[in-house]
Amino acid sequence: MSFTLIVTRSTKFAAPAQQVWSLLTDWAAIVDWMPDGYIHSLQLENNAAGQIRHMVTGQGVQLSERLDRADTEAGVLELSMIGQLPWSLISYQATGTVQQCAPGNSSLTWCGKAELASAGTAADKLEKLLSASYSKMFLGIRQVVESDSNTQPAEMQASSFD
Repeated sequence: MSFTLIVTRSTKFAAPAQQVWSLLTDWAAIVDWMPDGYIHSLQLENNAAGQIRHMVTGQGVQLSERLDRADTEAGVLELSMIGQLPWSLISYQATGTVQQCAPGNSSLTWCGKAELASAGTAADKLEKLLSASYSKMFLGIRQVVESDSNTQPAEMQASSFD
């Protein structure tokens, strides 16, 4: 019997939801905004099911993520890790939800669902790793969109995102 680990984190940005959404759905941009040398290399692949990015982290871990869904109207992005999975994973899917909070402000909720062979030390380590990764993701996005929002015209900052 396997063990399912769910890690959910949320944050708010002083930037319009459309800016956050654009950054998340630019599948190659992660190499530019993820901080601390988190992504060492990136290669993109297109296929019928969705765009795939093959990455090597700064620590040499190889990951392949497939963009499963990008619903602009709902602000929902879904991805899954494919191929050979690291960290004793059996499967991993993540859902990011971007919402407009107020003019010029948005939120991002990221929920990862990981399946492992069992609970225990591996699951505990993975929870810490995912939490740290989500925090770095939020930091990287914040650095881009909040600095960009200071230079955007007022009408761009207040654009709606439904």
